[in-house]
Amino acid sequence: DDCLQQLLNNTTAFLETECPKVLVSKAIGYAVIAGSALVKLPQILKIHRAGSVAGISHASVLFEFVATLVNVSYFLPLGYPFSTWGENAFLLAQNSALYILHAHMSGGLHASFLLEASAACASGYVLYRRLVPDFVLPAAACGALGLRRCTVSCEELAGTLPMLLGLVGRLPQIAQNLRQRHTGELAFITYLLNVAGAGARLFTTLQELDDPIALAAVVLSLGLNLVIVAQILLLGGTPKKAANKAA
Repeated sequence: DDCLQQLLNNTTAFLETECPKVLVSKAIGYAVIAGSALVKLPQILKIHRAGSVAGISHASVLFEFVATLVNVSYFLPLGYPFSTWGENAFLLAQNSALYILHAHMSGGLHASFLLEASAACASGYVLYRRLVPDFVLPAAACGALGLRRCTVSCEELAGTLPMLLGLVGRLPQIAQNLRQRHTGELAFITYLLNVAGAGARLFTTLQELDDPIALAAVVLSLGLNLVIVAQILLLGGTPKKAANKAA
């Protein structure tokens, strides 16, 4: 509001302040959110057209779903501007659809799926309500991680967990791509948009938030998505023989 008043009343004074950076950051933030509303759609459509989830790791889909659920649980109570984290809400909806679709095409929505989904939702609620008591890490773990203190709060757990889940979720997919020598039904446009979104979010996080946990999460996401984009370019999609066999 102050920046808008300065822009309307005194353009020169406006340009001499931090307002231009703030407004650019806000614009980029909302652009990221708008883009995130459809970022998973190419992947969902590609699976639907192929009638197959060949080459797509179940662990990767599950952990990405849980990571976005926990991300929303972390940000919602903090009161940060929606422009700094809102894409997570849209990604949660799309990752939920992708998780259900993958389960349906790889064995059906059986008891194991219901158990996984229920556990994930319960974990998200517990972290959103900050119901996990503070706990103390072993001194050896603190030293190895270079932490200044060993006490971890529920808020810190909620902020850090998506990074770990993102790492654990992406590594099986990266390893599977290397093992099978192709990237299956992974949609290039989805991961390219993920890279673009993470790069833009890096700028807005540096500009608007003083939150090292949020910053580390963005950097990790950018790096892992870059690896998968490189694999898609270098290894290619499902070979014709594998595709015909799946059909």
